[in-house]
Amino acid sequence: MKKKLKKITDKTVQDLLQNEIILPSSYFESFDKNAKEIEVDLTDASFEKEVSSVLVDELKSINEYMKKTIKNMDELSKATKDAQDAIHNKDTAKLNTINSSLSVMKEELDSLRKMIYLDELTKVYNRKWVYNHALKEDGTFGYNGILLFIDINDFNYIVDKYGNLIADNVVIYVTKFLSQKLKKENLDFQIARYSNDQFVLFIKNENLSNIISYVSNIRLDFSNSTLKSKSGLTFKTNFTFGAVKFIANDSFQKILEITADLEDMDKKKIESIVKK
Repeated sequence: MKKKLKKITDKTVQDLLQNEIILPSSYFESFDKNAKEIEVDLTDASFEKEVSSVLVDELKSINEYMKKTIKNMDELSKATKDAQDAIHNKDTAKLNTINSSLSVMKEELDSLRKMIYLDELTKVYNRKWVYNHALKEDGTFGYNGILLFIDINDFNYIVDKYGNLIADNVVIYVTKFLSQKLKKENLDFQIARYSNDQFVLFIKNENLSNIISYVSNIRLDFSNSTLKSKSGLTFKTNFTFGAVKFIANDSFQKILEITADLEDMDKKKIESIVKK
């Protein structure tokens, strides 16, 4: 059920992406529509039970995050006091011990951060990371760069025809393929999975034409590759994209809307070529 709820949520976010203001009624209307599309009855008693179970699991996870965070805060507070005493007493051995415990704490905090901000499937950043780390508190950019919006073609068709497992493998493959190719261009970028089949990339580069050229070439390479499942099933897919230059203090939401519009134009252009 958690996967279904995530799928409905992601599709709802996609539907409402262009809206500057999202009213609760609009969200529920879209959520209800997407739930019906994957045959989930929101009024069914069993659905309410399953949702309650998901919420309990989520609360347990949040509780675990909080317990680990509080534990590390308490240990950091103690380590700070011990370090002050050791410095005062010029106790080198004690400082070395404290340094070791701080290294352990850092590893635990890094692990906690991964649990919160990494996408479970692809191991790239998730939407939480975008809003909590990639942007300033007011939802604007803190530097100049380029936002790249990627959408995997025919994702819903792949889910319906081949199932979620194959679709998940496609998402993983696209993520790795794209990341590896961009790294070869020595680009400074960060990638986040924004929804089921969509990604946003924050690129610290201001040459938009070069970026568009790179991504177009990557797509061409990708179109020539054939995906093969463990069961021997082979098929092809591709992606469409939009790229926009932004400057510090630009609104992420507005730039995202422009990239989504450009990606939609790119998709229509690809579709018209295929039909010919």
